[in-house]
Amino acid sequence: MGNVLTVIQETEILGKKIQMYGNIENPLFMATDVSAWIEHSNARSMIKTVDENEKGVKNVYTLGGIQSKWFLTEDGLYEVCMQSRKPIAKEMKKEIKAYLKQIRLTGGYIETDREAEFVDKYFPSFTEETKLSMVQDLRKQNEEYKKQIADLEPKAQAYTDLMTAQGYLQFLDVAALVEIGRNTLFQFLRKCKVLTKQSNYNIPYGRFSKNGMFKVVTSRTEKGHISSVTMVSPKGLNYIYKLMKKKEVLDDFNTTALLQKIKELEVA
Repeated sequence: MGNVLTVIQETEILGKKIQMYGNIENPLFMATDVSAWIEHSNARSMIKTVDENEKGVKNVYTLGGIQSKWFLTEDGLYEVCMQSRKPIAKEMKKEIKAYLKQIRLTGGYIETDREAEFVDKYFPSFTEETKLSMVQDLRKQNEEYKKQIADLEPKAQAYTDLMTAQGYLQFLDVAALVEIGRNTLFQFLRKCKVLTKQSNYNIPYGRFSKNGMFKVVTSRTEKGHISSVTMVSPKGLNYIYKLMKKKEVLDDFNTTALLQKIKELEVA
């Protein structure tokens, strides 16, 4: 039962019932739901338009029992919305981004020790045995999630503080500033010939490194493996922002926060 997904958040956006699975930081959305939200006529063909790391088959509780369904990640959801020409898709993307941002800011999630209350509210017709299994899954997920945060937060914060102090940002931070998924941002910059995929890494073309927009930080792990991380300078951040505005892939977002971050980095 531990690998079976359950709904962790539910709301209504633009008249559509939005159900979210997974966890707040890595939400998943059922592909058939997404196709209905953006009025796509064929969920199967829609799934084929996104990268492998933006989709996956998961087991999920349904009224008919446990079934395997296709899911999209947050990046996958944004990608199919970007590809759609229907006005509802752009509006849905904008509203869902705002929704996710809000629950992340407010800590919206299934509170520990309130899992049973959640299950009773959204799955009242399920058997007591199924409800109990769902509650146990949710409690386990909450404990794992809290442990991951506790383990990773100090290291992540220290690394971010270091790079910010040196005037560079990680792409995760850049994606947050322009309010778009990191993988979607990588894909956009590859299409624009700013980045190129080398092995598992997104590396800038030479001219962008030479003009100071990006910096590639290379390190060696304890096992001898080489890893590379591309960092973004204030100049690079400004370039990405202007490029995305030019290509019209940005919705309205917090421009003030972005420009303020550029200024802060330039001062640093």
